[in-house]
Amino acid sequence: MTDPAEQAPPADEPRSWAGMVERLAEDRENLVEDFLQRLAALGNYTDGMVPDTDLRQSATETFDMLTRRIAGVPLPDHLRDLSTRLGVRRARQGVAREHLLEAVRLDFRVLWAGLVRAGGPGSSQILVLHAEEILTTVEQYISDVQAAFLEERAALERDSRAAAAQAFSRLLNSGSRAAAVASEVAGTLGLPEHGTFDVAFVVPSPEREQRPAARVRERGGGLAWEFDDGVALVRETARTPWPDLPPGTSGGLVARVRGLAAVPASVEAARVLSGYAGTGGGFVREEDVWSAIAHDQLRGLIPGFGRDRVERFERLDGDSRARLLETLTHYAATGSVKATAEALYCHRNTVVNRLQAFRETTGLDLTVPAEAAQALVLFSGR
Repeated sequence: MTDPAEQAPPADEPRSWAGMVERLAEDRENLVEDFLQRLAALGNYTDGMVPDTDLRQSATETFDMLTRRIAGVPLPDHLRDLSTRLGVRRARQGVAREHLLEAVRLDFRVLWAGLVRAGGPGSSQILVLHAEEILTTVEQYISDVQAAFLEERAALERDSRAAAAQAFSRLLNSGSRAAAVASEVAGTLGLPEHGTFDVAFVVPSPEREQRPAARVRERGGGLAWEFDDGVALVRETARTPWPDLPPGTSGGLVARVRGLAAVPASVEAARVLSGYAGTGGGFVREEDVWSAIAHDQLRGLIPGFGRDRVERFERLDGDSRARLLETLTHYAATGSVKATAEALYCHRNTVVNRLQAFRETTGLDLTVPAEAAQALVLFSGR
């Protein structure tokens, strides 16, 4: 009689299809790298039209979604419309249809190779039994991506703004070639190469269905580009305010940007600023949140920056801290004891006493500009 231990599969082999799929999910990073290497070998995405970060993120989401579908696991919200988002984005980026299809068809080969690794020797029979299931899943994804791509490209071709959308995409993804690309696309965009622009990054309210980009297009307010986390808006600097945005919509605004070449970096700056916008809506500018940004940057670069001063301040009771922070904010804005007293509806001696209390507690004299700046950075957002 054969020893049962000799009949059992090796410890490193899955015993079932479910086990193979589980290992496939754990191998996602290798799936992504395999896909990117195969894609690079095709040579279709070397023109810079699609950023490397975009390719990697799309591959990561794609294999996450396909693995979940093969496993029969429900998709999270951010993956349910992946095929539509990918097809639309590639159409706007000007990717050729045949190049898109060649890329997404690689998914089956990468998945199959990943399952072979996951199953190990002797798993071919299990793979054959589930081959149609894998192929159907991938083919459905390819079909959905292609449908979204063709629908968006048809809309762009019908719209006279198609060329401008692709030119704007080129500018946003130009990297170190921003100056050269700005010169090339200025005419297509209908904007002066050396003009002055306002750049915003808008984070839509989750409760609203209409995206801010649609509002801007309707009013002819400039260029708009939708990212996964928000919308970039660019227009020539004007006296009129931005078009009305849905209530609760917030974002970051970089005003008076000089030259088209500076627009891509300004979009990223506006995106950073949008992260500091409150929940009440509206735009924040660099002058509104510079101290909070400086605080976050210094905390990352210099661990423990200002810790002793902050800890001494935190020992005060809540009311005392609130009064001193209120005084810090108003006094730093004006440098005037009189103006601070008027703003806080208190006697000027009260302001002087609070400045003294702040100095005794933190060691920072708010009447000294360098120390006042340090105080604003340390206590921003408290």
